[in-house]
Amino acid sequence: MSNGDAPVERAPVGVSYLAGFIFLSYVVSMMGCTTTLELLHRRTARAGLYNWYLLLTSSVAMGGVGIWCMHFIGNRAIVLGNGEQDIQILYSMTFTGVSFVLPVVVLLAAFYAIGTSEKAGYIRIMAGGVLTGSSVCGMHYIGQLGIANYQCSYRAANVAGSAVIAVFASTTALSIFFRWRATWTDSWWRRGICGCLLAAAVSGMHWTAAVGTSYRSHDPSVKKGGQLSRTQTVIICAVLACVACGVLSACAIVAGGHRRKLRAQAQQLVLTCAFFDSEGRIMVTPHALLPSRKIVDRYIGRTFNEDDLTRTHPAFLWAVRASRNWKLVRDAVPLMRGRIESDEATLAHYISKGVVSDQEAELQPHFDDLFKRHFCVTAQDLADEVRQPLQDMGMLYDHVLATSTPSSRFSRAMGYSMIRAGKGQLLFTVRQLKKHEASRMAAAGFRFTTIENVTSILSRRIHVPALSLGTHLKDMRDYASSHRIFEPGVHLISFIMRPTIHDHFEVLTAKGTGNPLPSSTLSTKRLQIKHLEMIAHMEGWTMSTCLNWLKSENARAYKDIDEFREQLIHAITALSSSLPPDVNLASKFSARPLIAPCRINRISDGQNCILLPFCVVGSLDTQISNPDFNFTPLRLFRVQQQTNDGLSECDGFAKELSEDLLYSKTRPISSTDSDIPDSIRSKIRFWNPRKLPDSMLKTDSQESLSDNTLTPEIMVRKEVKVDVAKLAEPAFEPTLGRHASQTTVVAGEMAFNTYVDELYNLCYSPGVRLRPDPAFNRMSIR
Repeated sequence: MSNGDAPVERAPVGVSYLAGFIFLSYVVSMMGCTTTLELLHRRTARAGLYNWYLLLTSSVAMGGVGIWCMHFIGNRAIVLGNGEQDIQILYSMTFTGVSFVLPVVVLLAAFYAIGTSEKAGYIRIMAGGVLTGSSVCGMHYIGQLGIANYQCSYRAANVAGSAVIAVFASTTALSIFFRWRATWTDSWWRRGICGCLLAAAVSGMHWTAAVGTSYRSHDPSVKKGGQLSRTQTVIICAVLACVACGVLSACAIVAGGHRRKLRAQAQQLVLTCAFFDSEGRIMVTPHALLPSRKIVDRYIGRTFNEDDLTRTHPAFLWAVRASRNWKLVRDAVPLMRGRIESDEATLAHYISKGVVSDQEAELQPHFDDLFKRHFCVTAQDLADEVRQPLQDMGMLYDHVLATSTPSSRFSRAMGYSMIRAGKGQLLFTVRQLKKHEASRMAAAGFRFTTIENVTSILSRRIHVPALSLGTHLKDMRDYASSHRIFEPGVHLISFIMRPTIHDHFEVLTAKGTGNPLPSSTLSTKRLQIKHLEMIAHMEGWTMSTCLNWLKSENARAYKDIDEFREQLIHAITALSSSLPPDVNLASKFSARPLIAPCRINRISDGQNCILLPFCVVGSLDTQISNPDFNFTPLRLFRVQQQTNDGLSECDGFAKELSEDLLYSKTRPISSTDSDIPDSIRSKIRFWNPRKLPDSMLKTDSQESLSDNTLTPEIMVRKEVKVDVAKLAEPAFEPTLGRHASQTTVVAGEMAFNTYVDELYNLCYSPGVRLRPDPAFNRMSIR
């Protein structure tokens, strides 16, 4: 370049600003920042392709739209001189491209440093804020280096001030956002506020630096042909801003779809999964929703009183058993799905021909069978949604939660709420995840948080009262970890029944993660023959009578088991202190030990525990004030304990499932015996279906399902005394020890007789009274 062509040093060019572009630059920055926070809101872990995708797109949205687009649209507001086109700013393509990439890379590191934990630490947030502010400043000055036709000079005070504004405002915005996110109070409008504050950080930094910038030494030799004009950069920024707007619109559409789905599910019978990690935190989606699927629109019973699926309903009890046998159900799901599709196609054909109406089609005579198939197919679909195999979907929770359709204040004022009011029901499968499973679910897009953080949000979205929902969620957490099964060892229990109007009998059960019945555990791990001889003296006695005898000289005569006697005194005292005195006076002791399944751990040497029961049948108005106990329907409690005996229950359920698939008279013609899965067929290879009566080959109605369900209220047993010493049964030896050879056990004709049946029978043995007898306490102790 010759000396004549060299740029001449001149005074700074005058600068003016266009208010419209200043406002537009802030709006574009706000769109980019809000999009960034929406994407960060959906991150659930550092691992996983889904979370890396969100991390990258949020960095691009912030760096490319929130910062880069704001910068160049803001510079479009700068007018040099009198507005002549020849002296306006031109940009170098190289520096302009670098200024786009740099903030994206820095923000990628910033957002990764903040992490995704529920409690984002202040150090991480401050580090992220400093990196975010640095990316804003770095992008601005690298973008300024891209000005090709001017030399820019900057005032030091403005440079320092712009950096402070960028770092401070970014840290503040991110702190508020992540603290709200940690407490699940970051609703969409709050995320919008944080987006506005973050955009203020970008705009504040930009205009503070712009005011302190001088444009000197205009180079007229730089032409538009090889550079980017202000109009071209605005077009590029507008395209990126439209993309950000599209992302926000998509988020709003998805949120609206979720709201419509939740309103519809409030009137349907829905299956929901509640998974918990080892810390007791519940798994939810980033929008505080539980994964759920519709089973049927509503349960249709044979009578109006049966239209609600209660937890004592035979269909619900069948579902409880199915949830303990998912491996068998998994193999039968394809056949069930084909059956549903075939039935729906046939029904649609009849409706189109006018053979039946929609109202008549709704009243199906075999709705129990239909519910079973829909329940199993829905469980498989829900398992696919949460990326879990069906056998890992957990157990069915033992309560059915009722929902109601929400109505606005205007609807209630106009009287429309009664018209639109509807009732839905929620079934829950619960499970406690292992640590690696929880990490995998977090990588797949789910979050884990405390129950208290999401109870109010879930209450509004699934339309269940917050107080009731919070109580049930905590009970689900305990249920997922305890399975309503005993700990290994020897337990002194209290079996308290009371009659009810609708559910026959209820039994007093314990809440929490401990034993399912009110109990006190003895230190002794095994019962020996000398222990049995001592407790045989207490047959039919009340708690107070047992305590008096154990403290007497007659009991002290058992020198070798004095420690066991002290354990009994302590256990009976602890058990009686947790129950009302009138119940203790009526409870009678049974000296016959009962065998019950227990949890398997490293300490236990078997899968059974020993129960020493006190039994009583209360009156209809029996109440227990202890908040650690509640009454559970006896039918449901028996099914729960029956399913704890895994091997026997698996065989029995396989027979019932194969009966429904093989011998239902409503079975489609297209299905053959070869369609039955091998896993179910192998379970029934020794079972001869020809021995079944004709009534068993019919489709189960609710009455037949009730008859097939082995309920203690209608059970007739034939007791058989069996000498354990002659049988040499190894199943009892690990718990009872070798000295148990002189005891007897009771076997019935039922296929799945449980310890609950034994306790039920003990309540009606001659030695047990329904009411406390004052004269009983004055009996002499022999």
